[in-house]
Amino acid sequence: MRIQCNQYSYTPYKNYATPSFGRSGRNYKTKEGLEMSTVTCPFRSDMEWLELAQFEIDNFKNKNKVNIIQFAASDGSEAYTQIMSLLESDNYRNTKKFFPIKAYDIDENVVKAARSGLINLHTVDECDIAENCKDFNRYYFNTNEKLHIPDNFCDSIDKCYKTYKVAPTLTNKVIFNQGDIFKIVPHIEDNSNSIVLCRNMLAYFSGQKIHEIIDTLSHRLKSGSIIVTGGLDTNNVDNYIKLSGFDEVIKHVFRKI
Repeated sequence: MRIQCNQYSYTPYKNYATPSFGRSGRNYKTKEGLEMSTVTCPFRSDMEWLELAQFEIDNFKNKNKVNIIQFAASDGSEAYTQIMSLLESDNYRNTKKFFPIKAYDIDENVVKAARSGLINLHTVDECDIAENCKDFNRYYFNTNEKLHIPDNFCDSIDKCYKTYKVAPTLTNKVIFNQGDIFKIVPHIEDNSNSIVLCRNMLAYFSGQKIHEIIDTLSHRLKSGSIIVTGGLDTNNVDNYIKLSGFDEVIKHVFRKI
């Protein structure tokens, strides 16, 4: 079944520092007192997801196992988007080696939401999924359960979303954990078979912290592995990645030379 999309205009949040999102957004502080935001939606428009999936399949065609590590995973929307994009590709039979995705977020409450197996989808989200996937119901089911994310500031902006049960087709292919990128990246083990997604998060940090993460990734990742960023990272983050031994092969996708 494909969802029918009506004509509408939906731009609930226009601030550049926190790009448009569908239905989940939280402000919180880290233990170190750093103020962070969690904003998310499936098939976020700053990435050509199906093009990314095809590149990943081609780039790692000679690898038996590919490790996908995602930071700032939020409620799971982008991990699910990554999975759906791979499964919807023409070469979906060759995607088993990409799973499970290891997805991390520093916010304990949003990790609990991701682990619940439920997700809140806005009408816009439903349309985006339907436009990119052959069968919406392959991935999401109707449910009487409700997912409440504490301090979700989307609640005060727009209530045009509903809770869905996420299908095992997605949940079985990702592991959600609370984790700090600064503690995890130094321990990445790579054999030219890694995909690191740190989308729309590094730009929140100071230049020193941005350099620390990218320098570490540059040393840990071997030729052929990739880093994936987002629209918020267009300037300082993306430029420094290109200066650190990576080629931009697709917009916001950088392959280690």
